[in-house]
Amino acid sequence: MDTFHIHITGRVQGVGFRPFVYKLAQTSHLKGWVCNATDGVHIRFNATQEQANEFYQACLRQKPDQSVVNQSTLSKVATECFADFQIVESHSGKLDLCITPDFSLCQHCREELYDPNNHRFHYAFITCTECGPRYSVMSGLPYDRELTAMDPFNMCSACEAEYHDPNDRRYFSQTNSCPDCGVQMHLADADGVVSDQLTSEELMDLAVERLREDKIIAVKGIGGYLLLCNAQSRQAVSELRRRKQRPSKPFAVLYGSVETVATQFHITQEETSLLNGSISPVVLLNPRQHNDLPMDIVAPGLEKIGVMVPYAPILELVSSKFGSPLIATSANQSGSPIVHADDETGLFQLADYVLSHNRAIVFPQDDSVVQLSPWNQQRIVLRRSRGMAPSTFCSLSNDKMDQLALGAEMKGTFAYGVGSNTYVSQYLGNLSHYDNQLQFEEVLSRFSKLINPAIKQIAIDAHPGYFTHQLGKTWAKEKGISLVEIPHHEAHFAAILAERKLTEENHVLGVIWDGTGFGSDGNSWGGEFFEYTNHTITRIAHLAYYPQLSQDRMAIDNRLCALALSGPENRHELQNAFNSTEWSFYLKSMQRPSLLTSSMGRVFDAVAFLADIAHTNTYEGQSAMLLEQNAQKAFSKRQNIQPYSFTLKGQQLELNDTIDQIFHDRKNNYQGISARFHLTLVEMIRKVANEGAYQKIAFSGGVFQNGLLTDLIINALGPVFDLYFHQELSPNDENIAYGQLAHLQYIDHKKNRNLKPIAQCV
Repeated sequence: MDTFHIHITGRVQGVGFRPFVYKLAQTSHLKGWVCNATDGVHIRFNATQEQANEFYQACLRQKPDQSVVNQSTLSKVATECFADFQIVESHSGKLDLCITPDFSLCQHCREELYDPNNHRFHYAFITCTECGPRYSVMSGLPYDRELTAMDPFNMCSACEAEYHDPNDRRYFSQTNSCPDCGVQMHLADADGVVSDQLTSEELMDLAVERLREDKIIAVKGIGGYLLLCNAQSRQAVSELRRRKQRPSKPFAVLYGSVETVATQFHITQEETSLLNGSISPVVLLNPRQHNDLPMDIVAPGLEKIGVMVPYAPILELVSSKFGSPLIATSANQSGSPIVHADDETGLFQLADYVLSHNRAIVFPQDDSVVQLSPWNQQRIVLRRSRGMAPSTFCSLSNDKMDQLALGAEMKGTFAYGVGSNTYVSQYLGNLSHYDNQLQFEEVLSRFSKLINPAIKQIAIDAHPGYFTHQLGKTWAKEKGISLVEIPHHEAHFAAILAERKLTEENHVLGVIWDGTGFGSDGNSWGGEFFEYTNHTITRIAHLAYYPQLSQDRMAIDNRLCALALSGPENRHELQNAFNSTEWSFYLKSMQRPSLLTSSMGRVFDAVAFLADIAHTNTYEGQSAMLLEQNAQKAFSKRQNIQPYSFTLKGQQLELNDTIDQIFHDRKNNYQGISARFHLTLVEMIRKVANEGAYQKIAFSGGVFQNGLLTDLIINALGPVFDLYFHQELSPNDENIAYGQLAHLQYIDHKKNRNLKPIAQCV
């Protein structure tokens, strides 16, 4: 017989691929071996050509559910003779591997968790080859137990037997453990450990008892500590808000099962699949009328709420024993990173008790957050983290060199382009906060050790004040690495072009709308239209500039946004919103602004103020969310809603007419301002697309987290244009790092990107 070699890359480690190949080889009566390596899975075996072809196709066709194959090859190699088929020791080489994310609790393990005859009954760390922590426990590659946080736990004889039994679901499960040899829990209060003499079952019961007493419990999950409290207790939720210094930002709520969620919320099949799937993110849902949550304190002012079900067995047990919904939020002060280290002292500023365990978290992660648009069920990733990071399957063809992109500021992420793989980190917080900067550097350092890249080029945002900009400049200087500044909004455009495979297209219109970004002319951009042609990005249009008052305060104080956009004939109507000193100061600032902006995000804030929907932002995006919510209500009640007027002059979309008409509607107490405004945005896109004769339109930027706007665009423009929205990545600044890599790969940096009129783009 001949000898053949199969090489498979993609998400093929930590998903039971080697056990699957072993069983398939046994069934096919083949002899050889399979192993993990840093460039995927390798299989070598004896067979005839026909047998080899059949085995190869079976490997791809019958692969484990959690696996994703990027590339595969079958080749004939030098003849070897094998006595049997084995799983052999892993070996290292050039990195060409998707890093497997953490998986939510599978149905098999959930059933065993509640089976009193199973020796893992109520074991809070039950896992198998189909579920459990992966990325969060990795300390090295390839994915083997000794390179994970499970290395300190020596398997007992029963677990060893499962691990080596080809017919067992835990065959070569690297996270395998049980109550006799595995992870141990403990419960503590501010005075110290209170669990010395208690069993794991008693610890869990005690924690649940404290939850019923309206106490706040910090629970160590997969990616970090979560704060839990009784979601139906106004006292408990209010106290949690006080401790977290989080006055109005909504909390997510943990329910025991999707079946329970369906009794309390309107939920579609797609949303059910998201909650029940291997990612199991937080999903935004609309509550039913009889919902028993105090919505005014759980999600003040909002009609959508983040809902989750237990994705880890420790959360499954707490939720099941408690029997009612629980608030579940990251254990940190607002603006700080999620707590994941084993030093629990600081947690007692937030929690009354800490339910912890002795398995280390290598890579901390928040929960991923997803919503589906209301009408078309378009998936929108709001936060890409646990279960979704770090590998991405919209990989770039990195044929130039190994590259690192450090992203932006508000939504910290970094990205590596190494060989044929692209890695985009989990969400790492707002990097204007020092604690988040420290965690960003820590995660970046650990990830670099994990993949050991030979970086030759670093990409940074062009904003000189960003932490990542300064970090990149420092690293490039210290290591003698090439450094490239990428304009913020061009990175957004490059991200959607690369994700949706548009990099070889020409004449693509990019609609890039967000709150802020450093523009090449020194102003703050955010309402931009770009063209992509011949690997060149050109800014072809933008919202007309208006004054940016008091720097970043405009993102908090909606009065300033309304004032900056209002004309002289309407401005006096805003005077009562300011005291005399403020009014005088801001009028002078309007006459000689130190900075101009084209931000679409601040236009949303202005309209929210003028429509009397929101006057301030106590958290990012609050006014935009309330405006979207109000517009959706208006569409459900009214027919024949018309957009406002606007003017396209050369490269500028002027909103003077829009704002004047909003003031008119405001005087007449018209309740459909928000709906008319959303329709106006759709018509702006149509106008620019028609003027430039574009067929393909791509969208990126935080504004496109708006599900209603997304649906209005799809419904109005979808029949005429080819529309491209983000699918795997978030439209917000989390995609900037990926977009910076894409910019390095696909954009010709030597070509001129100066402004040109739309007429020249045809």
